[in-house]
Amino acid sequence: MATLEMRSLANKTILIGRPRFQSEYLMEQVGARAGRAVLCPGLDVQELPIDPVSPLDECDVIVFVSPTSVEMGWKNVSELLKVQPSIQIAAVGRSTADKLNAKGRLVFAPEGQGGADSLVKVMRGNLDLSLSTVLVVTAEGGSGRLEHLLEHEGATVKTHACYHRSDIQDPIDTEVLAQLKAGLDGWIVTSRRSIGNIFVQFKGREALLTSAPLFVNHSAVAEKALALGVTTVFVCQDAGVAMMHSLEDWFLSLDLRQ
Repeated sequence: MATLEMRSLANKTILIGRPRFQSEYLMEQVGARAGRAVLCPGLDVQELPIDPVSPLDECDVIVFVSPTSVEMGWKNVSELLKVQPSIQIAAVGRSTADKLNAKGRLVFAPEGQGGADSLVKVMRGNLDLSLSTVLVVTAEGGSGRLEHLLEHEGATVKTHACYHRSDIQDPIDTEVLAQLKAGLDGWIVTSRRSIGNIFVQFKGREALLTSAPLFVNHSAVAEKALALGVTTVFVCQDAGVAMMHSLEDWFLSLDLRQ
């Protein structure tokens, strides 16, 4: 079965719509299975040059909103955690929690796909939010939904924006078009904003996207894709191993039908 799975991506062209610095794993895994990985990010992510959080800052819990917030924000709160080891750590989703667990700290996070609403429910069971000061490690210009929900619970909320996301909406370039000359077998996107930007890039060629199966990491991303006309969407548990398994299973099922 493993051999069949490895063959299932052979000669398949998979568009990777993740930010450039987050795409390495998927690019390598598609290539290792003899597939053609085409990088086409919908977002660019830049770390912000900001000062670390003061180790004397008052805080009861630190919330990380994404794997990127861990990668770019952990060092900015590490001194605070050394001085105040009783601070609890929370993650909005399972992928973020996995990155935090690798730091050796106990983390609480919602089960399943996660999200702001689910996390707040979990936090209610771990601490008295009305008496808590929460530091949210996030992106510059984020939606603010988590912060709003926490404030509604009576928490004192502080934010620490450690990275910036910028849209990539330039028309698809000739190199990518050349790689897609034989068609597109599947694509991967992990945010609603990226999907919108990629559709702008493919203006006039949207059929390439809508007709190919899309693999995403959250139902909210799937809903955005379906609204844009994508006909086949798979929701995976994460943007790593689980996504690769979904890709393999889909193309293996196609091979077995032939």
